[in-house]
Amino acid sequence: MVKQSIYPDVHKKTASGPRSYPIIGCFPQMSSKPLQFLTNAAREYGDVVHLGPIGPQQLYLIAHPDGVKHVLLDNFNNYVKGANFKDRDFTILVGNGLINSQGEAWRRQRRVMQPPFHSRQQLSAMFTLMTDVIEELLEQWRSIENAQIDVAAEMLKLSQKIVIKALLSLDTNSKETDQIIQAWRTVLAFHTRRIWAFFKVPLSIPTPRNVQFLQAVQTIDTIVYGIIRERKQGSNDYNDILSLLMNAHDESGESSSDELLRDEIVELFVAGFDTSATTLGWIWYLLSQHPNVEAKLQEELTAVLGGRTPTFEDLPNLKYTKMIIQETMRLYPAVWILSMNNVEDDEICGYHIPAGSMIVLSPYVTQHLPNFWENPDKFEPERWSPERSADRSRFAYLPFGGGPRQCIGEVFVTTEMQLIIAMISQQLRLNLVPGHPVEPDTRHVLRALHGLPMTLEPRKSRELTLQKM
Repeated sequence: MVKQSIYPDVHKKTASGPRSYPIIGCFPQMSSKPLQFLTNAAREYGDVVHLGPIGPQQLYLIAHPDGVKHVLLDNFNNYVKGANFKDRDFTILVGNGLINSQGEAWRRQRRVMQPPFHSRQQLSAMFTLMTDVIEELLEQWRSIENAQIDVAAEMLKLSQKIVIKALLSLDTNSKETDQIIQAWRTVLAFHTRRIWAFFKVPLSIPTPRNVQFLQAVQTIDTIVYGIIRERKQGSNDYNDILSLLMNAHDESGESSSDELLRDEIVELFVAGFDTSATTLGWIWYLLSQHPNVEAKLQEELTAVLGGRTPTFEDLPNLKYTKMIIQETMRLYPAVWILSMNNVEDDEICGYHIPAGSMIVLSPYVTQHLPNFWENPDKFEPERWSPERSADRSRFAYLPFGGGPRQCIGEVFVTTEMQLIIAMISQQLRLNLVPGHPVEPDTRHVLRALHGLPMTLEPRKSRELTLQKM
């Protein structure tokens, strides 16, 4: 049953929007410059924007935080995953894991999967393995000081190794780790090409790209199923996510099948590989462009850590570091768009939404609305101080989604990023190569289209240079 409108005293209205075309609606404009188009549409047409038809469905952008809250929390039972999650190529990849499940199956899986990501003891244990992987990267970087790297690619490799080790306890330099990373590159390239394609070649047609994609999924399956079988036949005494999931039981006392364990692990690859890496790339870019923010970060790291490696207990004291992360995710949310369908008619912000419509939520759009964010295009970590954020709507900021389906890995990802920033920033400053073009790529997560080439500047040499000036 559809819940009562959050605007009960307002008669239902019909949402307006930009000029659209039959069948394809505003798809041409969205596929060309989606961030600019959707942001301008929200600022011009208001809380709910009608974007025309997409095939047999009507498409609506919900921009206002109250509307977002209604969809994700107040009436979330009326909304199901959108078309992108029903594509066969996505289903083949993630199977019936948490991302793709609905209803009671989703609730059961959520209860099983949530504890490992919110246990202080488990997070502390994973913190140690994160530290080891980051130190390996720093050793490599120290050997090429003042060299140029693509920090976006480096952060992706780093986050992949951390996630694989946290999930499966695989050594960062193992053959299996390399195979998973290579397979994921193929999967990512495949989805990047298809994300805005109006027509998608069915997987049943053996084009070279389809074959490469299916082979990449098979590689991941072989490794993950192989590890699951080994542990069931031998010892499962590992301090990783797979071990916790294998030992977990739902309320009926049943444990997960091999297929569901595989699906849960692979969907955590999907969720964990790109989001933190993309955000970290933007963080290094923004710090290189805002020396005042970078200086405040150094002051905090010096006061809290004094040059030592952070411990798990240091995290609550790295407040400004976390504010930098939050502000970066506001400006450049990795998951910049979400889609879903409403099962029954609904009313959002006073507007009538017919059943079967496609609903689009955009963290990027909502997080750039001037009515909720002063100078929304400005990088200003201080806006996350307790004083300035106390009265802010919870659903004005949603890089991890919101409501019952909010990302279970939020604490893990934030912990990972705080640690990476603290360890790298104490030793090196990353400087963007002058003149390099920087613009967002919306074809998958919101990464930098042309990469982020940067030079590595050791802190000690930089300090000596500043003292001589």
